[in-house]
Amino acid sequence: MKTSLLEILACPVCQNSLQFEGTMSTDRFVKGNLHCVARHFYQVKDEIPVLKDPQISTNGFVWKVKFPNIEKYDTMRKQYASYLSEEQRKADKELMQAVVQNVSKEGLILDVASGMGRLLSVLSQHLGKKVNLLGTDIDETPLRGAKLKLAQQRSYTQTSLSVMDGKHLAFKPQKICSVTSFFGLDNIPEPKKAFQEVYRVLRPEGRLVLATLWLKEGSKSLAMAQKLDYGGIPTKNRLTRMLETTGFELDSTEIFYSGEWPHNPMDQLPLEGDWFAHSFVLAHKK
Repeated sequence: MKTSLLEILACPVCQNSLQFEGTMSTDRFVKGNLHCVARHFYQVKDEIPVLKDPQISTNGFVWKVKFPNIEKYDTMRKQYASYLSEEQRKADKELMQAVVQNVSKEGLILDVASGMGRLLSVLSQHLGKKVNLLGTDIDETPLRGAKLKLAQQRSYTQTSLSVMDGKHLAFKPQKICSVTSFFGLDNIPEPKKAFQEVYRVLRPEGRLVLATLWLKEGSKSLAMAQKLDYGGIPTKNRLTRMLETTGFELDSTEIFYSGEWPHNPMDQLPLEGDWFAHSFVLAHKK
């Protein structure tokens, strides 16, 4: 993570400012710890701070696949893409470009639940060097894979990575220009807490730009999503209510692709054969 971002960081437990002790390069924290006056400590490992407290961050998604090298990372990405139709892959690429175009002029962008960094890799190549791009995930493992990919394509210099729980973001209030998510918010249980956190860290009139998965009311997929506590946003009406109750104003929505979900053993949801839509959503903080 870039050292210049220290001034906007806050302890995810008590929201006090953080200080760093350890090794730094020219512009990055390399190894050591971040801590607050209340003596909450967070390890920094190979330039990635772990700004997550296990006492308040529970039941987060845990990655079982490790990424020891870029070859393993690329293999997993190709394996996932192999389950999707060419039409869906094309639509998702266009959806990603829509996200990029809508944040291209921002100065500080937070990507929530970045996973393996699919959106980060595209954003970092299209944004100017003056833009600060922050990628986060509740699990360190996919961020390690994202770092490998960003380094390979020589766009890591524009990006900072940090382990964070989307329900307990380690930022001071009103510091972020735009928040993006490429299906990441769909994977956070208790999504209302995540939307409240996004609202808290966004500047006034700050924008939320996301790709999101929608399901059909009454479907088995939606029933499972509700059972797993992911049922707060996977329809247009539910997402609209979520935005309104957390202080956002919905600007626009657009479906880029819809159809029946194919056989895909790498995703728990949607269920095979159920209708789904990949949608683009713009909202802003009122």
